[in-house]
Amino acid sequence: MGLGRPAKIRLAIGVVVAVAAAVVALVLVSGKPATAPAAHARVYLNTTACLLTNPSGVAPGGPGAPVWAAMQKASVKTHVMVSYLPATGPAEVPGLLNSLVERRCGVIVATGTAPDRIAAAAKANPHQQFILVVTPGTAAGPLTPNTQAVSAADAPARIGQAIQTLAAHAE
Repeated sequence: MGLGRPAKIRLAIGVVVAVAAAVVALVLVSGKPATAPAAHARVYLNTTACLLTNPSGVAPGGPGAPVWAAMQKASVKTHVMVSYLPATGPAEVPGLLNSLVERRCGVIVATGTAPDRIAAAAKANPHQQFILVVTPGTAAGPLTPNTQAVSAADAPARIGQAIQTLAAHAE
């Protein structure tokens, strides 16, 4: 005589439970925890490079985007920390530049901002290095010895060089 329907159901449930228990036991016995790999903290040198941009910041298509990409690339190679601040308008530029000087940025890169205000900040802070990224047709005005004006095309290479120099002289 065969098993009745309730007995077959109980037998099937028992088999499923036994198989599940066996799988759980194998996972526990294997000793391999199912955890994500540990995150690695990035260690930076005691120096920074800072970017001052126009209101578009480092958004794709804006003048700050390729400059920021160059700074990040150089940071990965040198371990110099990089940061940026977007200026909402020309009136805000002097205050933001003063903030970057006070933060002791090793080099301040400016793009898409008021060149005359950058030149004034450079003149007031002769110990600070500035790189002014200019677009074609933009006059940089008279520059101080601590300021370099570079074209947008030449900016990535010049910024990379400046950040490598910072890294070489870091404490």
